[in-house]
Amino acid sequence: MLSRRIGCYLKALSENFDVSLLCIKDAEHPHIERYEKARILRVPLKQGTLQERMEQFERAIRRQLESEDYAVAHSFDFVSGRVLAELKKQLGYHLLFEASTLCSQEWPYAQPDSTLSSEFLENIKSAETLAASNADALIVSTLQQKNFLQKQGIRQIPIHVLHNPALPRKKIPAHPEGYFQFLHLGGQTQLASALTALHALNILPPESKIHLAFGGHYGAETKARLGTLRESLNPKGTVLWPNLNCDIETDVLCAQSDAGLLILELESRNADFGSAMPELADFSTWGLPIIAADLPCVREFLNPNEALFFPPGDAFMLAECMKTLASSPKLHAYLASSSLAKAPVFQPYAFMDEALRLYHGWIGQRFKPSEMFAELMPDITPSISTPSALTPSKAYTTPDLLPSSFPSPEQDTLIVPPPSLSPLPE
Repeated sequence: MLSRRIGCYLKALSENFDVSLLCIKDAEHPHIERYEKARILRVPLKQGTLQERMEQFERAIRRQLESEDYAVAHSFDFVSGRVLAELKKQLGYHLLFEASTLCSQEWPYAQPDSTLSSEFLENIKSAETLAASNADALIVSTLQQKNFLQKQGIRQIPIHVLHNPALPRKKIPAHPEGYFQFLHLGGQTQLASALTALHALNILPPESKIHLAFGGHYGAETKARLGTLRESLNPKGTVLWPNLNCDIETDVLCAQSDAGLLILELESRNADFGSAMPELADFSTWGLPIIAADLPCVREFLNPNEALFFPPGDAFMLAECMKTLASSPKLHAYLASSSLAKAPVFQPYAFMDEALRLYHGWIGQRFKPSEMFAELMPDITPSISTPSALTPSKAYTTPDLLPSSFPSPEQDTLIVPPPSLSPLPE
């Protein structure tokens, strides 16, 4: 999700600003590279504990800040952002943080097999509070996240909501007829949700002809754990397993699925802070009917007339919703239209236009809305025919949604993604 947001920022900002992206180097990528017109600077880290690697990355941030002049520093990680907060007054840049995810809430799920002490997590929370209190602005992906941060005492700092951008649609063949395929896009940090989906699938009778596909990033250890569950949780062979043999792109999975599962467990990060739900953007863009866990972050975007809801973690009720949707072509068509109607909220052009507006405000320049976005974005609403039972939805196409050029003031921006992010944005 963050890599997609970073990609949109780079595409929008690199024609307006001199942009540097500082991230971690791996063996497959060079130290310095161009993405769009942005300069990607990759930092090699030595082996060590998580704390040691974080300190290495912080030193790299400090060196970069002191070596060049920046008008804006944009961090996607509160923890590494401590250095940005410490040097802000001395170096005079405008500091903003992306707060659509919080390390203190996500790391225990992103690294389930690691031992993160309570003391370490408390230090992370303290770092987040320090960084946030020194920021000039925060950016989140939902209104619930904004309200949560304000309740934590962050009231004097502007908090802007930029909804997650979806991936542009492509023309991709649908899956063969004969079964109804649901899609779960959770990834490693939502492993409990994946298990709920698997249990729901096994509750369904064999004659239902319902399949389940998984997408998202899963680490090697998580893939191995899921692999050991294949026989016990998938005796009917109706699961397209998550990246166990090869990586399948999200757009392919969306195009070849009939409906999306927005499964979130009843955890603080989902119920209180609110999940960023990047999968909702993709489901809407592809016009996939949605079955969703009934949580406030979901209700912010969907009402009971626009999706099927089930209690979080209730595999039996999830199975009932799956069976109902798969057996009702009229309901499928209606919810597909409802889902597609949300698509404009998540279009990349809307995200980039608002990002440019905010950046120009921060550096004191007047921003004129670009007519280019409207020219590149014709009507995105395709017609949806009522499918017969167990017939897959149509795949839809749109042109490239990305702007080609913008006026270019000479300003520098440093973007710092979290240390765990892959070296290149999507």
